[in-house]
Amino acid sequence: MDEKRRSDAGQGLGVAGFVIGVIALIIAFIPCLGMYAIIPGVMALILSAIAFSQAKTANASRGLIIAALIISILGTSIAGWQIVTIRRATTDLGRVGPGFHERLMDDISDEIRRAVEGIEDFEEYDTIPHDSLYFDSEEMIEELERLEGERNNN
Repeated sequence: MDEKRRSDAGQGLGVAGFVIGVIALIIAFIPCLGMYAIIPGVMALILSAIAFSQAKTANASRGLIIAALIISILGTSIAGWQIVTIRRATTDLGRVGPGFHERLMDDISDEIRRAVEGIEDFEEYDTIPHDSLYFDSEEMIEELERLEGERNNN
């Protein structure tokens, strides 16, 4: 019987690439910080590529190494997408920014002016006479006694 002994070539680098690739993938899903996953993602990609080359040359198993490559590519791609998105957003913001503050302040001052005019208009249409807010307590007591007497008679 002829037994073929398989080599462990590239397995150490494959495990390292897998672990770093998983870390890169996890970091890549954090909003606004995921772009920094490009660093461990590229490292994992390089380690996984070297491990794949070694395993292929020595006819060693490549399952974990292929998984490391896939995860590394995924984490690096997501990080690259975030970098592109953030760069595009800052470029667009740079185009909007110069006149934005002035337009915002103009809009706010217009809203404040309209609100103040609304308050002034409300004061002009005050329907409650100022003298009706004052009352005579003796007169009120007499009116209450009269109403109570009417209620008792019924």
